[in-house]
Amino acid sequence: MYLSSLKLKNFRSFGSASHEIKFNKGLTVLVGENDSGKSAILDAIRIVLGTTDFNWYRINASDFYNEDSSLEIEISCKFTDLSPIETSAFLEYLTYEDDDSKRKIPSLYLHWNCRYMQSFKPPRPVSSMTTGKNGDGPILSPESREMLRVTYLRALRDAYSDMQSGRNSRLSQVVQNVPAISEGEDDLKEGVELKDLSLVGIFNLSNKLLADYPALKTVKDQMTGILKNQMLLDGDNLATRFEVTGSDTADMKKLTTLLEKLDLTIDKDTTSLKGVPGLGTSNIMSMACELLLRRNSQEACQLLLIEEPEAHIHAQRQMKLVKSLQNEAEVNSQQIILTTHSPLLASAVKLENIILIKNGNAYPLSKSETSLKEDDYIFLERYLDATKANLFFARNVMIVEGPGEALLLPTLSRLLGRDFVDFGVSLVDVRSTGLRRYSKIFQRKDKDNPKYSADWLKVNVACVTDRDIMPNCAPSICLDKRLKDDKTNWPEEENRKWRVESDFDDTQKAIHLNDIEGKANGQNVKTFVSDKWTLEYDLAYHGLNNVAMKNSLIKAIVKTTYAQVNWISKTTEISTALDARASIEEKASCFYSFFAKGNTSKAEFSQQLALELETDFSGKEEELKDILPPYLVNAILFVTKN
Repeated sequence: MYLSSLKLKNFRSFGSASHEIKFNKGLTVLVGENDSGKSAILDAIRIVLGTTDFNWYRINASDFYNEDSSLEIEISCKFTDLSPIETSAFLEYLTYEDDDSKRKIPSLYLHWNCRYMQSFKPPRPVSSMTTGKNGDGPILSPESREMLRVTYLRALRDAYSDMQSGRNSRLSQVVQNVPAISEGEDDLKEGVELKDLSLVGIFNLSNKLLADYPALKTVKDQMTGILKNQMLLDGDNLATRFEVTGSDTADMKKLTTLLEKLDLTIDKDTTSLKGVPGLGTSNIMSMACELLLRRNSQEACQLLLIEEPEAHIHAQRQMKLVKSLQNEAEVNSQQIILTTHSPLLASAVKLENIILIKNGNAYPLSKSETSLKEDDYIFLERYLDATKANLFFARNVMIVEGPGEALLLPTLSRLLGRDFVDFGVSLVDVRSTGLRRYSKIFQRKDKDNPKYSADWLKVNVACVTDRDIMPNCAPSICLDKRLKDDKTNWPEEENRKWRVESDFDDTQKAIHLNDIEGKANGQNVKTFVSDKWTLEYDLAYHGLNNVAMKNSLIKAIVKTTYAQVNWISKTTEISTALDARASIEEKASCFYSFFAKGNTSKAEFSQQLALELETDFSGKEEELKDILPPYLVNAILFVTKN
C-alpha cells in the first residue's frame, strides 16, 4: 500500500479550500520557493501517521491558516493498492470503491481534525482521528496506528549524532529491525564457535570475560571490602561485580543495551579520511540506515519522508543520491516523498515525479496534470539541466531562445528598475529549441478556458522569441548586395529560407504572428514576439535615432568585432555608414549585417552592450524605456509585476 493522496484545510499556508496533493507510488519530489508549503505537507503526514522515531509534533496557534486558531484544521490521508495481508490488517477500517473496471478496490482513509480550545486554561489543541471516506468510520486502534508510522528525516538534522551510540539511538532502532540480528547461540559452550554467537551471546561472553579479568576482579574485591568493612551494617550481605549494563534483564533488553553502544562511522583504513566524517558524509550514512530500516520493516506503511536530502552534499554526490533514491523507490517498492531547494537534484529526477508547490497550492507535473505530451517529457528529461531547473523555484520565469537575450535582459531589468533578482525571476535560455515544451510545464491540462483560472499555476511566464520577417531592404544589405530591392532577381519564395515583409499581406502576417504566439501562449504563459525581426535588429531599429543608444550600440559592435587598435577608426566608419542610409529600416539592416554575415558574435555583442548600457544609462530609466524594443519592455514588466 502507499499514500496516494493528502488533503489539507486550514493548515499553515493551505487555506479554507480543500487542497489535495496526489503522490506517486514510488518517488515524489516537492519543489518550490521558501514558505511555499513543502514542509507543511510532510508535517501534515507525520502528524496523522506518527513517526518511527516516536517524535511528537505539538500543534500550536501558528499551525492554523493565517494563525487564526478559531478555524479547524482538517488533514486526510488516503492509502491505496493494499495487498491481501494489508487488507486483512485494516479490514474493519476500509472503504471499497469502484476502479475503472467497476471492481471493488479497498482504500484506507484517515481523517484528522484539530481545534484550538480557548475554553481551556491555558488554551490547547484537541484533535481526533476517524476512518472511512467521509470520516464516519471507526476510530483507528493503537495497534493499527503503529503499523502506519513513517520514517522522517528532518532538514538540517544532526545526522552524525544519529549514527552514534546512546539510549534509544536511531542506529540501534535500525539494526534491531534486521531479521537476522537475533540469530545464533546465546552461550559459548563446547563445540560453539565465536562466530556462531548471537549478539546476546556476545553480551553474555563479555560479562564472563569482565568477571574473570584480573585487574577488574581486584577492584571488585576491594570495593566489596570497603562496603562490608566500612559502610554497611552488620548482617548486610552485598557483593559487587562488573558487567555490561542490563545483564540482569531479559535477552531482548540485553540485545537493545548492546545495540545502543554501537557507533557507525567511516572505516578510516579504507579511505583517505582524517578525523570525524563531515556533515555531508554523515547525512548520506543516515539516509542509508533509514533505507535499510524501511527494507526490513514489516509494517504496512513503507513511507520515507526526507526534507532537503541535499544538505551539506556536493553536486556529484547529489546526483548519485537522487539516482539511488529513485532506484530504491522503483526496485524495492519504497515510497519516498522528499522536499528540495536544489535545482541540481530537481533536474535529475523524472519530471513526472515532481510536484511544484506554490503559495499553498500543489501542481503535480505528472502526465495527467500538465499540457505536456509524451515526447515533451522525453525531451525535457534529457535537456532540463540544473541551470534550467531553477525555474521550479522562481516566482516568475523568463524563457528565451538564445544567449543574446539571456546575457542582456538581466541588465535591462536592472536599468528599468525591475531587477530580476529582486523579483525572484528565473531566466532560462533554451537555445532555439524547446520554448514551447518548457512553457507547457506551467500549463495545466485542459484548463485553458478562463473559467478555470483559479486552477492555473500562479507563475507568470514570458516567452521571448523572434518574429523572423526581414524588412524588404534587408536581403541586399545583409545577405547579398546583388539582390535587388524590387525582388526581380530573387529566388522563388519556396526556394528560400528567409521571408520579407512583402511576402505577406496583412492577413497572412497576422496568421504568422498568431502561429508563433500560439506555440507557447496559454493560461499564465505569454509569448512576446519581436516587433520587427530579431533582437539585434530591433535594438537598432528603436535605438539608432537616439544619440546615446546609437553610441552604445556602435561601441558594442566595434569592441566585439575589431582589435582595440582599430576601435576609434571603426567607430567613425560605422557611424558614417549608418548615417548614409536613408530609412531606419536601412540603418538597422546595415547594423544587423555584422551578425548576418558572421562577423560578430551575438553573445559577445550582448555581453558588451550590457556593459555599455550600464555606463551610459544608469539612472535613466524612462529614457531607456522609450528607446528599447517594446516587446522586451513588456516582457520584463510581465514577469516583474506584483
